Amino acid sequence: MRISRLLLLLLLLTGCAAPEIVPPPIEPHLEIVVEEQGWVQVRVTDVPCLGYTLHWGDTTAPYGTSDVVPSAELYEHFYQAMEGGSSGEQVPTQYTITLADEQGQAIAKESVWVHSVFCHLGLVSLVGRVATVRYWGRFGIDYFVSWGDQTADHFMADTETGTGLLKHTYVAAGTYSLGMQEILAPPWVFLTIVVE
Repeated sequence: MRISRLLLLLLLLTGCAAPEIVPPPIEPHLEIVVEEQGWVQVRVTDVPCLGYTLHWGDTTAPYGTSDVVPSAELYEHFYQAMEGGSSGEQVPTQYTITLADEQGQAIAKESVWVHSVFCHLGLVSLVGRVATVRYWGRFGIDYFVSWGDQTADHFMADTETGTGLLKHTYVAAGTYSLGMQEILAPPWVFLTIVVE
C-alpha cells in the first residue's frame, strides 16, 4: 500500500498523473418508429445544432430531404409507389434513410422496405372545432378524406409532393373518426378526435 502511494506521488511530481476520464461524445441517433403502407416516421436524437438533414432515399431535393432541428425528434415521409410493368402492380422497394451532418457526411443510416403504398392522414392541430390534417397520397390519385360527421372532401394528391393540408370545422361537439381512401377503395380510419 505504501509503495503504490509513493509511486502515485512520484507520478504526480513528474507530471505523469493518471489521465482524466472523458466520457465519449454523444452521437446523433436515427431510428425507424413507424413503417406502414408507404408512410414512415423516424426519430432523430442527440443532434447538437442546425445543419443536419435527413435524406429519404427516394428523390432528390427539395422533397427527398428534411432539415433536422435539435428541438424536434420525429420526422415523417410518404414514399410513392414503384409500379412495375404494364400491370401497374406495386413493386416492393428498399430505401435507405440517411442522417447527414452539417458537412453533408452520412453519420447514421436505416433501411426500410416499402411493399405497397396507399395513403396516410395525420392530425396537425385541433383548435376549438377546427381540425387541420396533413394527408399523404400517391401522385395524381383522387382521394376522399371523411371527417366522421357525414361530410368528406375530395381532392387529387399534388403531383409534386403527394402531401398537403386540409381544414374542417365541426358544427357540434363529439367524437369523430377521420379516414382517407382512394376513389373506389375501402376507407382507412387513421385517427379519432374529440371535439369540445
